[in-house]
Amino acid sequence: MKRKFLRSTLPLLAAVGMVAIPTKALAHQVQSSYILKPQIGNPTEETLEIRSAFSNNQPLKGAKVTVYAPDQSFRPHTTGVTDSQGRFSFNPDQTITGEWEVKIKQGGHSDMLRVPVTAAGIDENAVAKGPEIEDIHYASSPLPVVAVGSLAIAAACIGVVGIGRLQRKA
Repeated sequence: MKRKFLRSTLPLLAAVGMVAIPTKALAHQVQSSYILKPQIGNPTEETLEIRSAFSNNQPLKGAKVTVYAPDQSFRPHTTGVTDSQGRFSFNPDQTITGEWEVKIKQGGHSDMLRVPVTAAGIDENAVAKGPEIEDIHYASSPLPVVAVGSLAIAAACIGVVGIGRLQRKA
């Protein structure tokens, strides 16, 4: 009777425990696009409008945006958040030439653009995506599920030890 219980119930408990453990899950990616618009009142300078959305085209609303100037990559030059359409606009200082970095983050999702700025303005053809950032999340489980999973794994471990002892006695 005891062996039958161990052989039938413990594998089930172990399976439940493994399902309850948080696992790595790939999520939808963030995709950013941009357009250049002339500044109102100063058509010689341009505004870079960035639109960030998930791969299903849902806007990345309220994402934190941090812009770094080329000469101070350790200190934000500008910060802000995306609007309800996932848009953020900024005007790089054309006296600070080089590659500006724009980082967009919301939760575990992020994207980055490198924006080259010369004395003539933004080099639209050279704007590039930053390094590929793998958008990974860990599936979270509610506390009761984690507790049951932990107990199931503990029971499975105890069961394995018990089966070993029973086999040695036989």
